[in-house]
Amino acid sequence: MNSEHERIARDVAEKAVFFATTKAWDGMHMKLTLFLAGARSAHEESQRSRQLEDWQWRAAAARESGDTAACQAVEAELRELVLAELRRRDDALAQLCEAFPLLAADQQGAQQGAQPDTPQGEQTPADGEVEFYFADVFVFVSDYLAQMVRRRLNGASATWCPRWWEHPEAGARLSALWLAWEHLRHDPALGMSTWWLHHADPHLRVLLDPDMGPFASCSPKDGHTAYPFDPLPVDPYDPGASSV
Repeated sequence: MNSEHERIARDVAEKAVFFATTKAWDGMHMKLTLFLAGARSAHEESQRSRQLEDWQWRAAAARESGDTAACQAVEAELRELVLAELRRRDDALAQLCEAFPLLAADQQGAQQGAQPDTPQGEQTPADGEVEFYFADVFVFVSDYLAQMVRRRLNGASATWCPRWWEHPEAGARLSALWLAWEHLRHDPALGMSTWWLHHADPHLRVLLDPDMGPFASCSPKDGHTAYPFDPLPVDPYDPGASSV
């Protein structure tokens, strides 16, 4: 059994489950259809497309219900499909890495720096650098968070600023969410539940608060205001002054 094929199939399946409920799934669906069909026939391509549509429906239902066992089951199902195609033809790995460039980077890092005793599911960073799924916080917000979090942004129950990076507090909170997601995604059982309950939910309550949040002076419809809130007033600290 090829351990590298196992790792790559697992990574593809894990990413597909994450994106099953987002707009990013459309691109993954197309790439996976072409990969699994292997240019064998238009009929097989059509069959694979329908098969992935059914899989996405079940994966999305499992994620939305929070059913960890169901998520693991659909992930395993796609993993086996990908693995079977990797075993079937010699050019499959190259095609998969071309479709998903991050896999190629992961593969190169694994070949150069993987250790025999690396726990399953963990990646050994090359030159001390961590391999992120999302390149930066901007990609994380636009491609993941903004697709997953959908609210009635009416300015009464929740609000948002399209130029969120113009708000230092928002930038700091969203960066913290991104880094926490990157860390916890390696835990297939409780990682995402922990991220939502202990990281996303409390941060989003503050960020979307239409009265006390950092976006309270902005509007999702009208955009970023030219007059955001001022920083907190702070007097200069004098260490020689007597304290009350």
